[in-house]
Amino acid sequence: MKFVLREATLDDYEKIKPIHKEVHDLHVSGRPDRYNVTEHTLDMSYYEGLIMNDDARVFVIDLNDEIIAFTFLRKNETPDRETIVKKEYVFIEDFGVTEKYKEKGLGKQLFTKAVEFTKDTGAESLELGVWEFNNTAIQFYEAMGMKTQARKMEIKVDG
Repeated sequence: MKFVLREATLDDYEKIKPIHKEVHDLHVSGRPDRYNVTEHTLDMSYYEGLIMNDDARVFVIDLNDEIIAFTFLRKNETPDRETIVKKEYVFIEDFGVTEKYKEKGLGKQLFTKAVEFTKDTGAESLELGVWEFNNTAIQFYEAMGMKTQARKMEIKVDG
């Protein structure tokens, strides 16, 4: 098997959609109160906006013309406020490895590429959000050296 990690193109949109849906379905299963069941999970205008943005990248791992892993990255900067230290960071907007190819080192390759992109942009950190139910992802990101920087909390209240 020859895995090829490369930058995605507009032509990859249809090939990314099945794995993007797989990741979405995991979120539907973990947080059905937040995510709707749907067949269409990746908006073309959103995807095109990433591809055409110099401060964003989509990387994929291709196996025989099938996309089996992907990540969406975007460089951001903190708000221009007196109380916040100004910094640039790259945010992982989406990340997924198809179930069949998990635990083969592909996630590590993609994550390493994300770190490389972060360094290349001059940003000082790579950041992401992960749901508490997703223990596998949390363990993976911690193994990659990431640390929790904040916690988002909720309380359900009756209407």
